[in-house]
Amino acid sequence: MKQLVLIILIALSIHSCKTVQQESNPHDKPQRITTNHVTDLAQIITETSGLEYYQNQIITHNDSGDTPTLYFLDTLGNLLYHKTYKHMTAIDWEDVTKDDEYLYIADLGNNYGDRKDLTIFKIALTDLQNENATVTRLNINYPDQKSFERGEQNHPYDAESIVAIEENLYVLSKDWKDQTTIIYKIDKNKQRQTAQNITSYNIKGLVTGATYNGSNTVTVCGYNSNLIPFVYRINYQNGKFEFAKKEELLIEGGAQIEGIISIHSDSNKETYYLSSEATNIKLGEDEALTTSQLYKVKWLK
Repeated sequence: MKQLVLIILIALSIHSCKTVQQESNPHDKPQRITTNHVTDLAQIITETSGLEYYQNQIITHNDSGDTPTLYFLDTLGNLLYHKTYKHMTAIDWEDVTKDDEYLYIADLGNNYGDRKDLTIFKIALTDLQNENATVTRLNINYPDQKSFERGEQNHPYDAESIVAIEENLYVLSKDWKDQTTIIYKIDKNKQRQTAQNITSYNIKGLVTGATYNGSNTVTVCGYNSNLIPFVYRINYQNGKFEFAKKEELLIEGGAQIEGIISIHSDSNKETYYLSSEATNIKLGEDEALTTSQLYKVKWLK
């Protein structure tokens, strides 16, 4: 994902708030979501683009421009270590998900709509510490894509979100032009396949990450054309998806939210980590690069 250039006042700082809650109006519904800034992420993770949670650690990665590397963090966002895998490549890693046995890395970034090598890497969870581990490649294509002519973000064949649910993977597209999303079903075990179009929805934003709570809810994250970040709850049952509830995240200055992972669910609320990538800020004639950020979000059911 290309970094966005924001023109803002010098007095503003994207990560100035440590705890951010949506402002309430007497006529509004009761507060349902809170967003807490956890930390600035390490400089080496400037383009954090996906999140997963395994053995009390947060797993993340950069998107384009990095080696095939996973970064392992503690729950405070501190970088513990990283692993670079010899049998993977990294063109544009966009998201990561897992089931009980495997981790899946979605190399599906396709800003220009011209890629013919879209790949999901599959590695055993027990091999994550082994940089020489055996890796399976799932090569996919979209069912209705006929042209691979290079375009400028004006097509529906980009994707930055993946979740594992039961026996399948589901990819959610990112459509710069219409700001809709298509949900595609992927076979976890078929090494070459055409993705199956399940449903679509006018989400009115760019979908950049997704997570499954293990029972009945997929939650996606993203942002709109004004860089206002959001989360969207999608009900899931028996292979069907129902887009249910969208909430904006009040982060001062906006944020290019790219990753989300569900870490806790109870009868009252869902808890998530979200990450945003570093952003170029233009201050007059000067530019500065912010650090990437880690947030913790609690959403009442």
